[in-house]
Parts: sequence; structure tokens; C-alpha cells
Amino acid sequence: MLGTALLVAIAAAVLWGSSDLSGFHSLSALWQGPHSDEMTARIVWQVRLPRVVVVALVGAALSVSGGAFQALFRNPMADPSLLGIASGGSFAAVMVLFHLPQAPVWFLPVAAFLGCLATAILLVVLAGTGGAPSLATTLLTGVVLGSLFTSCTALALLLSDEYQLRQLVFWLSGGAEARGWMHVALSLPPIALGTGLLWGVSRWLDALSLGEDHAQSLGVPLERARGAVLVGTALAVGGAVGVCGPVGFVGLIIPHLVRPLVGSGNRALLPAAALSGALLLVLADFAARVFLPAGIQLGVLTSLMGVPFFLRLLARERRVA
Repeated sequence: MLGTALLVAIAAAVLWGSSDLSGFHSLSALWQGPHSDEMTARIVWQVRLPRVVVVALVGAALSVSGGAFQALFRNPMADPSLLGIASGGSFAAVMVLFHLPQAPVWFLPVAAFLGCLATAILLVVLAGTGGAPSLATTLLTGVVLGSLFTSCTALALLLSDEYQLRQLVFWLSGGAEARGWMHVALSLPPIALGTGLLWGVSRWLDALSLGEDHAQSLGVPLERARGAVLVGTALAVGGAVGVCGPVGFVGLIIPHLVRPLVGSGNRALLPAAALSGALLLVLADFAARVFLPAGIQLGVLTSLMGVPFFLRLLARERRVA
């Protein structure tokens, strides 16, 4: 059902958009193929379709990473930004926009991906200083790294001129404008590898969600499991942040919406979260393009949706406590 809903949403997002091109003409352009010289075919094949694919990949990556973090840290409010990995990728991208404004267009997503990966490696090294890292140590180290990179990003905003400031704010708002097949090619390998790795250790995540002692009694190698989750998350989030910038709350919302449908077992939860996250972002991007005023970024829209959900989740956790 989720797969069917996602295909329907992708079809709607490809056939309708912000231009005056009707659904019938879009379908005709889609039938003409990607090599047609018609303007309508170029709009559908070179503008709409790669944008929708990028948005779906980003939603899947963030949702799977959020589900994995919530199992690893046994924290229902964990998401990909919890350990500062997304902040590290954002800071790397900001440095490219700030210092290398004439860099090739592919350099920005690559820098953001490398920033996420470097932050994950730094997290493992710092958390393991003085002995085997615990979950609490890893969590606190990630929070500190996230605060550090957020502060550095804010400093770059303060030091930038008016033109740079507009670029930085636009990118940090998260969005998929002007995304093409090159961005699909840049994001697909790390996202596919990262989500595949997280799904591959889903049995370990099931054990870790019950506590480290329980997982160890079942023979789960704790350090390898934590390292695999961090690497998988760095790959997936790095690929997502690299092409769309920071898009918040998706990794928090989707796992909670999916659990009542498929249960808490990560073997089923993570694929369902990937489909649901892709569906949510495709619909949000479609709504932003067709129904909402021009200029509203995807990251702004997901934040507006996520804040009420976060507050409701926080109130529920307090009642349980």
C-alpha cells in the first residue's frame, strides 16, 4: 500500500507543477521520452522528474536514519540531527558557499556528504577516548558537536555579505529547487549504501532497543553495532543533506507514524519508514509547488509540520513518565 501510494504521489508530482503545463500535456511529454527537444518534455524530464526523485531519496534516507537512531538510543525523540551529523554536513556546505562561491555545482553536495562522514568519524573517535564508548557518552558527544557546528554556521552567516547571506539562508532552509539528474547520481549511492547497511543490522537494532545488557547476552557485538549504525547514518544523511540541505523532523515523525502499521521490528519498520518518508516529502514538495505561495522551502514546510508533532510526542512522554 505504501509503495502504491508513493507511485501515485510521484506521478502527480511529475504531471502537475508550478507552471501552466496541464496534466495531459505533461503525460504527452513524458511519453515523448527524455531526448525530445520539445520544451514540455524538457520541463517534465529535466526539471520535475529529477526533483521528485531527489526528494523521495531524501525522505527515505532521513526516515530510515531516524528509525535506527530511535532504536539505538532507546529515545523516541531521536532523529538524524541528534548526533550533530547533519549539522556537520551543513557546516561543510556553508564553508563551500562562503569561501568557494565559484566552485562547480557538484562540489556542494560532495562537501556536505564529506562533512557528515567526517563528523561521524570524529564522533566515534571522541566518544571512544579513554575506553569503550557508551551510548550516553556517544549521545553527549554528538550533542556537543552539533552545537559546535551550529555555532560555526551562525558565525559564517554573521560574517557574510548580503549576496552570500541570501545564498546561505536559502540553502539552510532546505529545498529541492534546480535539482537535476546530477544530484540524483550524487545522492543515490551513499543513500542506498547507508540505508542498506542500516537494514542489514536491523536484528542488532532490535536487540539494542531492549538494552545493551540484553543485546550483549544475545551475542550482539556492541561496538560493531554502534559503528555500523553511525556509518550507515552518516552515508544516508550525508547524501540527503548534500543535495537538499537540512530538512528537519522527517526522521522524527515517520517512524512513529509507521510503528502502529508494521510493529517495532526494524526488519519491517525500516523499509516501511523509507517508503513513508519518501511519500511524505514528495507530497510536501508537491504541495509547496502547486498550492502554496512561491518561495516556501521544503525544510520550512517540514518544520511547520514537525513542531506540533514534537510537542504532542513530548507531552505523551511526560504523561508516561
